[in-house]
Amino acid sequence: MKFVRVVVLNPLGPGPTPTFDYHLPESLEGRVEVGSLVQVPFGPRALYGVVVERPPAPAVEETRPVAALVDPRPVLLPVQIELARWIADQTLSPLHECFLLMLPPGVVGLTDTRLELVGDPPPDARLSSLERHLVNLLRRRGPLTGAQIDRAFPRSNWRAAADRLVRRKILTRTPVLSSPRARPLQVTTVRLLPGADAADALKGLRAPVYRAVLDFLRAEGGPVDVSWVYAQTGCTRQHLNQLHRRELVAFDLEERWRDPLEGRVFLPSEPLPLTPDQQAAWDEIRPAIGNRQSAVFLLYGVTGSGKTELYLRAVGEVLAQGRKAIVLVPEISLTPQTVARFAARFPGRVTVLHSQMREGERYDVWRRARAGLVDVVIGPRSALFAPLDPLGLVIVDEEHDPSYKQAARPAFHAREAALELARRTGAVVILGSATPSLESYLRAARGEFRLLVLGRRILGHRQRLADLQTVYGVHRTRYRPLTEGPEEARYLDLPSVQVVDMRAELRAGNRSIFSRALQQSVDEALARGEQVILFLNRRGTATHIFCRSCGTVARCPRCDVPLTFHGDIGHLVCHHCGRREPMPESCPRCGSPAIRPFGLGTAGLEEAVRARWPGARVLRWDRDTARTAQAHWNILQVFSDGGADVLVGTQMIAKGLDLPLVTVVGVISADTALHLPDFRAAERTFQLLEQVAGRAGRGLMGGRVVLQTYHPDHYAITAVEHHDYLGFVQRELEFRREAGYPPYTRLARLVYRHTDARRAEVAALDLGERLRDALRRAGLPATDLIGPVPCFFARLRGYYRWQMVLRHPDPPGFLRSAPIPPGWLVDVDPVDLL
Repeated sequence: MKFVRVVVLNPLGPGPTPTFDYHLPESLEGRVEVGSLVQVPFGPRALYGVVVERPPAPAVEETRPVAALVDPRPVLLPVQIELARWIADQTLSPLHECFLLMLPPGVVGLTDTRLELVGDPPPDARLSSLERHLVNLLRRRGPLTGAQIDRAFPRSNWRAAADRLVRRKILTRTPVLSSPRARPLQVTTVRLLPGADAADALKGLRAPVYRAVLDFLRAEGGPVDVSWVYAQTGCTRQHLNQLHRRELVAFDLEERWRDPLEGRVFLPSEPLPLTPDQQAAWDEIRPAIGNRQSAVFLLYGVTGSGKTELYLRAVGEVLAQGRKAIVLVPEISLTPQTVARFAARFPGRVTVLHSQMREGERYDVWRRARAGLVDVVIGPRSALFAPLDPLGLVIVDEEHDPSYKQAARPAFHAREAALELARRTGAVVILGSATPSLESYLRAARGEFRLLVLGRRILGHRQRLADLQTVYGVHRTRYRPLTEGPEEARYLDLPSVQVVDMRAELRAGNRSIFSRALQQSVDEALARGEQVILFLNRRGTATHIFCRSCGTVARCPRCDVPLTFHGDIGHLVCHHCGRREPMPESCPRCGSPAIRPFGLGTAGLEEAVRARWPGARVLRWDRDTARTAQAHWNILQVFSDGGADVLVGTQMIAKGLDLPLVTVVGVISADTALHLPDFRAAERTFQLLEQVAGRAGRGLMGGRVVLQTYHPDHYAITAVEHHDYLGFVQRELEFRREAGYPPYTRLARLVYRHTDARRAEVAALDLGERLRDALRRAGLPATDLIGPVPCFFARLRGYYRWQMVLRHPDPPGFLRSAPIPPGWLVDVDPVDLL
């Protein structure tokens, strides 16, 4: 008898994830492997599970048989199972959640319950209104699953009512297991049957469409999708059925891949000659790939220094060895431009994977990767779990970006998971950034990573620049040839940054949101037919609504944060829970009509730009205007093609975009996040502003940056002014060392939330005392626990929130020795403390 060890894909309570041993029936012997998705009996119900081991003997005396094999091929690679264990260990998450992280939606069916009415309740039974509605629904429609009842009673707590009815034996509850939603796409095709006598079979069919269908199928010479036949001949299914009854055509089912890049055309590109800096970096990367041993490179290159060409070379080297590559980008908005570059170099070998794709597309990309039909997968965090084997390279572009950290459990960091995956597969990792994270920089300084530096902007080669000059009608450029290196390469200095003290603007009588320097720069750029980017990292028309009579600020009743006014929809919106309210005509507290919007968001900035430069064509790029990957691509294409003069946006415009006609970048407020109560505030501000500044002067005419601030002497601002990454790092690392913050130690953030404010506070204070006792027993100072205190956002989505921060060399290990009660959210190595 053969045995398997299974992790069921359902929550089983707190503590380490248990495994369960089953035996294989004869029908499944030789078919089930490590990584297989199976259906197993579990008490009175059936559950899905993943086989994690094939033990020679079970750990229990009696075993039950595996009920079914759900997928004929393993859904997880052995190395993915190892990686999932590592993520579960580091994030203190259940192992089954880490498995689900690696599978596309719909591969695993859902567990549910079926409710059935036992009999009519007694006439004198006291039922609540919801209980009575539920009984009437089941009487009318018969037994229903939880999913069906959800659709019948949206936004209601019907489950509590069902529990009461089950206890009173008015209803019965039966566990059920639904089939996986994800399935291959089957399309109906039609083909001409050979040897059929069309002239005789068409007798009595006068419509010319029948002859048109036969002629079309004869010309195609094989099976054709029926939808294409409809489009080309004007026939309907009724016409095809008539031909089928007369034995002239036959129908078949054909499996089709759902390709997210279908219809996209990528013009092939050739490798560009390398500059001396690039060649020096490549001379380090190439041998490491050739050694087939894991190595980590931190590629620190200023914006426009040619990091992407090194990525492309590294991917080409790995593919030549018969191995595969993963390319991570921080935002879905960056995937179109990244895919275009890689697909042009490696046609037919690249695909994309992200959460905004249709479920069927994600399933088919996953299946193609599992079958070895794609070699390069590009996307944000989730692309890391594409089942590519053998894996030779992982690229993490903009490695500093906090988007690589998942907010929900399992709260893993894609950069750290990539390093662990590479260590286990012998792959090379390239971490690229113009502003590397302090964690990565310090590890490189300590020798854990190999530091490669690209310190010069190489934004073009002679022929490409000549082509761009022709396309855009530019007669002269500011590019200069290199004194050494390839003759064709041209370089350009980083854009100048002018810091404007907005306090001085006020003293000079300028109350506009645009400083005089920014207005002059935009005026000149627009007069020359150039493009401008204006950056403000806040959405909406106004940041809050304020009563000038009594001082009341409109706040979200569920989140206790100010509501943001969105003028385009005429509503107040909470950016945390999504609540919407109409704009009040008077103050809800004192009744005064003197209620006005204050502050500025991107929508308000767009209005101000249109008022100040009425002849300019303005585009806005933020979460309100670009909710899908296609919307991101459309905005980028319109602006890249010269369809707009000014682009207004949030941090989406700061990351990795190459816009050749942009010569002016204006930062409306550099202070937005500078003074938040978070130890990373200065680092985030410097990185974001330096990245935004990097969008200027990447094209033919050079460029400049105007940075508006009320704190011009802050070291993060002065570092951006001089493009001084190393100076900023030295200053910030000194602060972190003195304060005992990462990267010199590790943190864990623990958050408790409850709808009752007092219960949230009591639970936080209680755990705080227990953790301080555990620290004292471990010989550590009680001051290594900060808090408990209310969170910066003390109430969100109706929940009161308390937090504490643990400082420890090994937070997961310490917290495993001091078990955390249910209800707490644990974030190890948090990227923010807000």
